Amino acid sequence: MEERIIDEEIGRKIKVKKLQDGEQDVVDELAEGEENETVEGEEGDEELTFEIPDLEEDDEDLACLSPEEAAALRQKKKEEAEARKAEYQSTVAAGMAFLEEGSYHAAELQFEKALLLDDVATEASVGYWRAKTEDFSNPDALMDEYVEPGYENLEFDLGYEAVDIIKAEYKAQFQRRYDELLAEEAPLKEEVYAAQERRRAILKPRRKNRGIAFAIASLPFLTALVLTVVLGLKNFTVRDNSFIMPTIISGCVALVTFIVFGVFTNRFINACRIYRENERIDATDDGARLQEIAEYKELYEKFL
Repeated sequence: MEERIIDEEIGRKIKVKKLQDGEQDVVDELAEGEENETVEGEEGDEELTFEIPDLEEDDEDLACLSPEEAAALRQKKKEEAEARKAEYQSTVAAGMAFLEEGSYHAAELQFEKALLLDDVATEASVGYWRAKTEDFSNPDALMDEYVEPGYENLEFDLGYEAVDIIKAEYKAQFQRRYDELLAEEAPLKEEVYAAQERRRAILKPRRKNRGIAFAIASLPFLTALVLTVVLGLKNFTVRDNSFIMPTIISGCVALVTFIVFGVFTNRFINACRIYRENERIDATDDGARLQEIAEYKELYEKFL
């Protein structure tokens, strides 16, 4: 009996056996294994299990190294991580000491350095904003930074755990500042909207009157323009020059009325612009402050 392998894959062999009587027998080892598993499991479904090895973070760095070199590199990385962690902890401790002394700027510099030494850096993040806000006696310093980017960016930058700590430990400071904003907002809102209404009472009739003047000024201009075009075309339909002078006169009238039309158009556009500006709350300094208070309140509410 002669045996030859005619195809070989990973985990699979197909053999051809030449028997004594001259016949050939083809054997697929993988197929035989599948049949045996099906019979033993008494079910037709095949369950495949893949085992994925745990890869170390520095596997690429270790790929071309000998075992001794790989072990040395792992040890070096471990020592660097431990040194960075120790430096982070000592820097945070120094920042905390400055905070206790009330040296907020020095503390801010320490925490800013610590933020670069750790990926999470929860303690450094909380400490940094404690220093930046003078232990949250001035929480507006935090709001100034994130009133435009928004609360989601604040959570992303500070870290969710740091934000939770700040919420829990400094809620009283946030509530105090929120109440101050409410007290400032009430009379300011009344004043801003009253002033806006007074200006609206003046600007709305002005816009209407200038719109009427614009429409009236447009009529003679359009009439003279159309007449100039018509008379100008007439010059091509007659042999004499009988339409030249009327064309010139109507053209001069169109030019004069165009200048008048431009003046009234400019006035109407300015009236519309001023009216539209008045409808914006932040058009005045008081209105801008009122809008700023509203934005600050919205952000403070996230901490309450």
